Amino acid sequence: MNVSKTLSAFILILLAIIIFWSCATQRATPSDEAAAQPTQEVANQEEQAETVNQEPATSSAGAAEEDTTTSPPNAADAAPSLILIADEVTTLEPYRMVTVHPEGSIARHLWDTLTILNDDLQVEPHLAESWRLINNFTWEVKLRQGISFHNGEPVNAEAVRFSIERARSMPGSLETFAEDISLEQVEVIDDYTVRLVTQQPATDLAYYLTSLEILPPLYYSETGAEQLAKAPVGSGPYRLSQWLEGRELVLEAAPDYWQGAPALPGLVFQTVSPPQDRLTALRLGKADLITDLPPTPLAGWNIPDSRLATVETTQRMFIGVRVEAGSPLADKRVRQALNYSINVEQIAEDWLAGYGDRYGSWVNPPANNPELTPWPYDPNLARRLLAEAGYGQGFTTTLRTPIGMYEQDVNIAKAVAQQLGEVGVIVEVDAVDRNIYMRQLLSGDVAPLFLLAINSQGNGLEDVKNLSKDFAFNPTAWQNELFEDKLRQAARTFNQATQARFLNEAQAIAYDETPWIWLWRSHRFYGASQNLDWSPRPDGLIYLYKPKADLN
Repeated sequence: MNVSKTLSAFILILLAIIIFWSCATQRATPSDEAAAQPTQEVANQEEQAETVNQEPATSSAGAAEEDTTTSPPNAADAAPSLILIADEVTTLEPYRMVTVHPEGSIARHLWDTLTILNDDLQVEPHLAESWRLINNFTWEVKLRQGISFHNGEPVNAEAVRFSIERARSMPGSLETFAEDISLEQVEVIDDYTVRLVTQQPATDLAYYLTSLEILPPLYYSETGAEQLAKAPVGSGPYRLSQWLEGRELVLEAAPDYWQGAPALPGLVFQTVSPPQDRLTALRLGKADLITDLPPTPLAGWNIPDSRLATVETTQRMFIGVRVEAGSPLADKRVRQALNYSINVEQIAEDWLAGYGDRYGSWVNPPANNPELTPWPYDPNLARRLLAEAGYGQGFTTTLRTPIGMYEQDVNIAKAVAQQLGEVGVIVEVDAVDRNIYMRQLLSGDVAPLFLLAINSQGNGLEDVKNLSKDFAFNPTAWQNELFEDKLRQAARTFNQATQARFLNEAQAIAYDETPWIWLWRSHRFYGASQNLDWSPRPDGLIYLYKPKADLN
């Protein structure tokens, strides 16, 4: 990711990195009043789970049995599938989309990319049927033939060139494909062959190709921005039928889609913020899929003809540790002591309905170093390490947390503070509005300890980069030259086994240095109709396309 982007673009990129789950989580908290007053304790999670699964007496829109959703046009004829989401879709410009869901979910249905991440986050060919390395600085990509955009333009090498150049040059673009691979130029070899010339070896090209939506060049070069915002064109399995901004977005199946006509004839993404209203719609059989639910025990799910779908995501929760000269936190032994002080299992049980296993490495499987096991809860060892570092009597510090950015964020911060206090580290919890929190981080106003999460699409090299001094957003200020050297070597090798070895070595260094208090990977919760053939993905993307043939 290019650090030299404008500040406004950088802020949006930061939001994409960190909080594509945030708004939905915030709305799932017991009440806005509780979130605004961090000194008040919210209800126990078990009580929340009971509330979630009870038939509500009232909702924000009135009686519980009142249908708070609206029917899409021609619902009876088209029989679209209704997906209720917590957040609004804010743009239909693919290169300005911020969130994986809902915006990324919409994009996946409207546009195609050269490669895709399947449901297991493995790279697969898509518009590109193959790619090969010409030399260390040149990749050749071959396209599938005979594919058209929804307006009839051909999907060809010129469309790829146009899309890359538009993403790189468009004001406010958040698509960093060119920067990610250090692109120098795009060469069109023939109608279905492009070569990408890079300034540095692009060892993970196939992964980065998953992020670039391919656009029809004539339409996007000749159509004004206002029209593009209302009538985007792609080559995906669905096309836009209607967008009621802030309310709902209707997609209709593209019957001539190159992978086969979609089994679901239409999709309606409708914004319904209160989680109880989404649950009511599912209970009444109005919704096919509801997203962004609070942690819910499987045993407590009691909505007929539906199922609770849960998934451990690739989003890593952690307490960042600001490493500054003169601070107790500059001592590795102190940072290690903090990790030994945290009983992650207890926090997850108290506040997340038991969903939350401590990770050994912040890198997602299968690229994680298998030798790195979760740090155990050992307060006695924590006290010994503090004493060795000269802080046997403890010290005082601050833990800053956003309000309503993550599930139970304030209560989690308080629980961490309490556990650190038991080993002599006195922690003041500074709970601030999440927008203020983000501005503080961006301006360099970083607390000694801070609660945060970083999202991932499962690429090992990108995950390891999260702790690099060159990463666009690393508030820890931790630097280790041996770690950086291992990361550089990994980024320059095309040999997968060699790259994995360097990444494992880099992980081991950071694991020992502990610039984070390692916590857990977040879970996501959905309610789905028993008739919907769908499973949640670990990256949070919702993708409902299946060809009709798959269901015959």
